[in-house]
Amino acid sequence: MFSPGDTPRVFALPPGSDFPRHLVTGLLDRMVDHPPEALARVTLYVNTRRMQRRIREVFDDQGARLLPRLRLITDLGSEPLPDLPPPVPPLRRRLELAQLVARLIEQQSDFAPGTAIYDLADSLARLMDEMQGEGVPPEALDTTALAENHAAHWERSLKFIRLVSRYFAPDAAPDIEARQRVVVETLIARWQAAPPPDPVIVAGSTGSRGATALFMQAVARLPQGALVLPGFDYDMPEHVWTS
Repeated sequence: MFSPGDTPRVFALPPGSDFPRHLVTGLLDRMVDHPPEALARVTLYVNTRRMQRRIREVFDDQGARLLPRLRLITDLGSEPLPDLPPPVPPLRRRLELAQLVARLIEQQSDFAPGTAIYDLADSLARLMDEMQGEGVPPEALDTTALAENHAAHWERSLKFIRLVSRYFAPDAAPDIEARQRVVVETLIARWQAAPPPDPVIVAGSTGSRGATALFMQAVARLPQGALVLPGFDYDMPEHVWTS
């Protein structure tokens, strides 16, 4: 499907284009000289269920044919792995965080009012999700340089952030973002040992989350891997890109 190359394989569609329709057209154009079953060996990862449904609809408009394997990037975290339990439900985690925040406020009454417990728990959960997705453990923030620059304010913030340290331990039950990253890292290790012979494409994602960006980088370097980015402005001047 793709010609051999030494650089990551990245394609893009311009802003305002009908992304699903152009994506399907491009796939069919590349498969025109291949047998019908070749398309069924393509794995296509998209970023939303809406995109997934729309691509199916566009394929339906093209007549009866075998379809590629349409998968969601966000479903990677649900892949079964030995010795890796399912993710902790978000509500359960937030209730646990609320208990930790409540204890912190009891010990340090000037930290925040009691009415802010659940708002702070939600904020802490969002921060923890981002840190897990980016692969940043709490101890990475606990540095002398940062402490010297921000003094008392930073130390106060660290007390809040340290509440989630237990959830970054190797034996901790994984949250959704943590499990997603572990699955992605495991998949990348497998690909490095034995790259898939069939095409793997990630379409419509910009890699805004850490685990997704890691996955996209690996796909772009596969022998038959490619990215298709949305809304890429080909006419933007170089000085605008660099600034």
